[in-house]
Amino acid sequence: MLFTGSVFISSGKFVNATNTPKFYFAIAFLLIVVALGAIIQKSLRFRGIENKTILWGIYAVCFLQACYGLFQFVGWLPSNHSGFAITGSFDNPAGFAAVLSLGFPIALFLLAKAKKLEWLLTVAGLIVIATAIFLSGSRAGVLAIVLSSGAFLLAKKNILHRVRQFKYYKLILFFLAGLLIGGTFLLYYQKKDSADGRLLIWTVSAEMIKDKSVFGHGYRAFQAKYMDYQAAYFRDHPDSKFKLLADNVKHPFNEFIKVAVEFGIAGLAVILAFVLFVLRKTFRSEDESRGLVLAGFVSIFVLACFSYPLQYVATWLFFAFYLSVLLPPNEIRLVSAPIAWIVRTTIVAGCFFALFHITKQVRSEIKWKAVAMSSLRGHTEEMLPEYGKLYSTFLKRNPFFLYNYGAELNVAGEVHQSISILTECQALFNDYDLQMLLADNYYKKGETEKAIQAYQHASNMVPCRFLPIYQLFGIYKETEEKEMVVKYADKIINKKVKVPSATVSFIQREASEFLTGGLEKL
Repeated sequence: MLFTGSVFISSGKFVNATNTPKFYFAIAFLLIVVALGAIIQKSLRFRGIENKTILWGIYAVCFLQACYGLFQFVGWLPSNHSGFAITGSFDNPAGFAAVLSLGFPIALFLLAKAKKLEWLLTVAGLIVIATAIFLSGSRAGVLAIVLSSGAFLLAKKNILHRVRQFKYYKLILFFLAGLLIGGTFLLYYQKKDSADGRLLIWTVSAEMIKDKSVFGHGYRAFQAKYMDYQAAYFRDHPDSKFKLLADNVKHPFNEFIKVAVEFGIAGLAVILAFVLFVLRKTFRSEDESRGLVLAGFVSIFVLACFSYPLQYVATWLFFAFYLSVLLPPNEIRLVSAPIAWIVRTTIVAGCFFALFHITKQVRSEIKWKAVAMSSLRGHTEEMLPEYGKLYSTFLKRNPFFLYNYGAELNVAGEVHQSISILTECQALFNDYDLQMLLADNYYKKGETEKAIQAYQHASNMVPCRFLPIYQLFGIYKETEEKEMVVKYADKIINKKVKVPSATVSFIQREASEFLTGGLEKL
């Protein structure tokens, strides 16, 4: 039930209709289970993988999720993202592929122990899951199932000895190595621009790590500071080959780099030490589940290197599951002594307090969605008092709410308050769009120099965008600074176009007409 909800639950009542409901459901479910356990359980039993119902249940959920994605691919169900054919019940293919990739080792384990009908069902499921991952376009997902399958086979007893007994085993190993290398290059060139864009992100992230290498920039600092570093990079490298590939960035597409940025080498060392500990324990295990655990952690590792799997609650459940498989079957008796009842009562009270707090958060999230939709329908000014009430809740710490609130204040002409809210947001989350909003606020407020600085900063953050330099062109034309107007008109005309559009054509045409006929009027 927990895993099914963490994969499938969605609700249009939330601003983030896919991820937020899954998170709240999983937390609430776990709190209720812990509370009920504290009340009625007499013992806790850890059964490892002896309970096949759990394995088949997880496999079934992954199979249904794969079918969901395939139905989206053929057009029978709508996708949750306009840019991707397959998202499953997630916001984009990353979450979809992460769930299927992490469930793949479980299907392999069931296949290895299955007979007759179970074997046929498992093979069919593996084919469906692998096909769905491939069609989703997730290169990390494809790489994860290939490497995890290899890890599963290598974990089998005497597998290397059996391979060496084969007459042409070296030729086969050479072929498999070539296939893996060739497949890696194929995956790279399938979306070369996307891969090169990640090289840019990792290069800029390296600068962040270098500046605060020991203990990092702090929790959630990546989304607050990365875009400032990207702006500095393009300011220092104006002719960079990455200019057309740059965009807003919220995650480095590598969980280990994110840890290094936010918690430094010290934090990364702790994570790597834990990884080594788990691998050591896995390799030393003689249990039949060794292949399952190794394959599961290989999938997690691969996804963590090239995506952002930890953004999804289902990934954390998989992580907990694979760790639990390492635990030996055991039973802990819960004594009935007075101290035990005090502990039980404390746990139950803590769970209900947390549930009460979560309920308030859910109500605030649902209210935010209703207010935001009403504002989009043209009732911005009427909704501002409602935004003010939501601002007094936990949403004050949510950077996306702060951005939304600041944007609505901008639309309503409340530029002073909009600047205040967006400045708060900037400490938690900063990107091109926020800088453009701040620049517009400063310009409307009459603080032209601050507006110019914000537009320049936005342009450096995402150099391929035309709007910041067009706004600067307009400001300097209004202030009749001839030299600067010519400079930005030239920039607009000579700028490479990443995605042709009517807006870009209009901007370039206006700049060209100004240089040919409007310059002498200044």
